[in-house]
Amino acid sequence: MTCVIDYLAGFWWGKSTSNEVRLAYTGFINAYFPKGRYDPDGLYDSLRNGLLHMFTIKGKKYALTHNNPHLHLKTDTSGHIILNAANFRDDLVSAKDNYFNAVEVISDLLDKLVERYNRDGFLDLGKSEVPS
Repeated sequence: MTCVIDYLAGFWWGKSTSNEVRLAYTGFINAYFPKGRYDPDGLYDSLRNGLLHMFTIKGKKYALTHNNPHLHLKTDTSGHIILNAANFRDDLVSAKDNYFNAVEVISDLLDKLVERYNRDGFLDLGKSEVPS
């Protein structure tokens, strides 16, 4: 899910995210996730960077669980913020829907999406030839 946020943030940002990944990632969360529920910097530093670069949760800020919706975003006795997978996924799907709904009505967002698409593509293999 952290990769999906990264991916969507790249389309939202439009221009290259080189040296600006944090700004794009946290900006997307601020713009499209439920207001005040998530710490964008914490998700970027601890969850995104930890999972993508070290395959761990950096700084142990978060604890991941599933099938425990009653624990979502609560803090345990060790100080970990609990992320229940289904709740986090649902908020991510809503953020994605909110973003694409905004793209349909805000031309600047569409321009940024097209800029990102033209530069990096979108799940595109391109033309592949297989030798016979």
